[in-house]
Amino acid sequence: MGLLGERGNGSAMDAVAFMDSDIPQHIGRLVAMGLLVAVGSTRDRGAISIQVTHEGDWDREYFRRTDEASDWLKRVEEAAIARGLGEQVQRGPATQTPRRGRQKLT
Repeated sequence: MGLLGERGNGSAMDAVAFMDSDIPQHIGRLVAMGLLVAVGSTRDRGAISIQVTHEGDWDREYFRRTDEASDWLKRVEEAAIARGLGEQVQRGPATQTPRRGRQKLT
């Protein structure tokens, strides 16, 4: 029995080819909305997993085809916008004040 409840067909996904699509653009838009996007593979490398998380809510799907992943990421983006996450927050320049002095590691 495979990880997805089915026996794998023995062929590994080409993760580089999977990412050579519009997938990274979809992921970038989701990250810009403040969502955490994790990409991985199944143990047998027969499918790519994409998990999207926001404030403890998460959804994960497994894909063997880029068009299916792209469609799913579009639906996630639409759902995020419906929850009010699509608006860009305008903030002034970030200034960071050190809380403690620098320490040497060695």
